[in-house]
Amino acid sequence: MYNVRYHIASLAGVFLALALGLILGGLVVQRGTIDQQQGALVEGLRKEFSTLRESNTELTAENERLDAFATQLVGDSVEGTLRGKTVMIVTNAGREDGVSAATEAIESAGGTVAVAVILKPALGTADAKTRSGFTTATSAAEARSSVAASLVAEWLTSGSPRSLTATLTEAQVLRVEGLASGQAVSGLVDLATTDGQPDPAGIEIASAFGRLGPAVGAQTRTSGTGVAAAAHRAGVAGVDTIGTPLGSYSLVALLNGAKVGYYGVAEQALALYPEMPTR
Repeated sequence: MYNVRYHIASLAGVFLALALGLILGGLVVQRGTIDQQQGALVEGLRKEFSTLRESNTELTAENERLDAFATQLVGDSVEGTLRGKTVMIVTNAGREDGVSAATEAIESAGGTVAVAVILKPALGTADAKTRSGFTTATSAAEARSSVAASLVAEWLTSGSPRSLTATLTEAQVLRVEGLASGQAVSGLVDLATTDGQPDPAGIEIASAFGRLGPAVGAQTRTSGTGVAAAAHRAGVAGVDTIGTPLGSYSLVALLNGAKVGYYGVAEQALALYPEMPTR
């Protein structure tokens, strides 16, 4: 006997099967299209990466050639310009990168390097008991200013007994290397930091020296110590690219009396490097 409900159910089943077939068929077609698109995308990215890799290799080689050229050019331009001069590098214990870069730049120009190592933050002036051993100043700020001025006066004078330098050495807050009694310091480079920040005594010394001779607050391009900016705020020159040919040129030029300013890659920099002398 013909059953209408069975007939309706059969028709529904047929339509459901057709719909499911259409959906599955569409998915298969769509999947194939997606696979093709993905394949084309991957191939395009592969070609682009290959092109970028070749360009990067060429750019690296070009940068190496330019760096070698700049190094030779800087070496020729500063050769002998610091001959007969002693430059004091002020740093703190454990620093190597900036000291070696500054030393190399100074010696490449014919200069002699002396190093003052700050063994205690701010030369111990923040501690009343420590500072009482070498100054009558009652505050840390006054002590730093007084000690900085006195140290600079001692270092600038050849044959000076340098009694404060000796006292600070005995108190184990300072160590001076490479400065004979008959040597007078002609320039100063401050690299000193405490906990990743500019050491206040280093900045005070640079500021005091800057009133009488060339002083520079310096840092390597990657160190981020802020010494260059702090020195510039204190009224002396700042360089944030030592360890590079441009930084070497800037440091030597400033120690030879170039225009005081901030030089390097920071936003506040006056220029990338001091103006080169015309011939």
